[in-house]
Amino acid sequence: MDGRCLVQVLFNAFVVLLVLHTNPSLGLHSGVAHPDTSMKIMTKCIATERQALLAIKQDLMDYNGSLSSWGSEALQEDCCKWKGVSCSNQSGHVIKLDLAEQMLRGKLSPKLIMLQHLEYLDLSDNNFGSGPIPRFIGSLSRLRYLDLSGTSISCQIPYHLGNLTHLQNLKLHFNYGSTPAQNLNWLPHLSSLTHLTINSLNLSNAFDWLETVNKLPKLKVLALRRCLLPPIDQSSSLPHINSKTLGRIDLSFNYLNSSIFPWLFKTSLVYLDLISNHLTGSIPDVFQTMSSLVHLDLSFNQLEGSIPHSFAQLCSLQFLALSGNNLES
Repeated sequence: MDGRCLVQVLFNAFVVLLVLHTNPSLGLHSGVAHPDTSMKIMTKCIATERQALLAIKQDLMDYNGSLSSWGSEALQEDCCKWKGVSCSNQSGHVIKLDLAEQMLRGKLSPKLIMLQHLEYLDLSDNNFGSGPIPRFIGSLSRLRYLDLSGTSISCQIPYHLGNLTHLQNLKLHFNYGSTPAQNLNWLPHLSSLTHLTINSLNLSNAFDWLETVNKLPKLKVLALRRCLLPPIDQSSSLPHINSKTLGRIDLSFNYLNSSIFPWLFKTSLVYLDLISNHLTGSIPDVFQTMSSLVHLDLSFNQLEGSIPHSFAQLCSLQFLALSGNNLES
């Protein structure tokens, strides 16, 4: 081999090494593990968390076979592949448990608190009996999303729920209960909350509900439907709105009177639903301050008089409902 050939061979070898270095997936027979392979090994779930999930399954009746993958032979070792379970790619810890609408019945196992890295928990539309929300849910301090809607739990919210300081989205939907909730003192501790949706919680004794809501600085969506909210005391001054992001309010099917209007006009709302309250008198002619409003429902109240001229200035409005009132045509 002459010098020129040797140089060519060395150059070709250098090119091959360079290509393999920049694209390791081409070295399929090199015996070196592909980075994706090592990642798959890392995401295999933690043994203690796998056992916790199996304990949760044991306390539930699964008529729909939704949890059939939990503990099956093929997937026994890696709970990250089980239905409704998601794990962190970096640590392997279970970070998401989504069991919504799986027709599960039974009790919620305290072993749930072993999933301390949970960020997302959706148990909606299952039947966990008529007891209160378990206190141990308040120990899942990393939760960012919690949905317990339609789980047949009673209208009793443990103060421990206020420990979820990272929670951003909370959804609770109860069956009507006879015992009113005394207060919402646990709520202001959820300082990261952006979406609050509570349906059918008896808040008829929570006269400070508005002051409590105002302590949530990041709130974007407020929905308190069918909560028997009491009217605002007209003799007291309305609280300052702490949230600059509040854009969607649904306070339908409550006992609110027209004293709520001045507080609403301090917001930059896109969506407002006050259907079936106790609004009386004329509609205030100051809606021009709510130029961003897209949806407005004031139907089925006791409003009277004419439709205010300020409605003509709501250029963004796409939906308007005023039926079920005594308004002039």
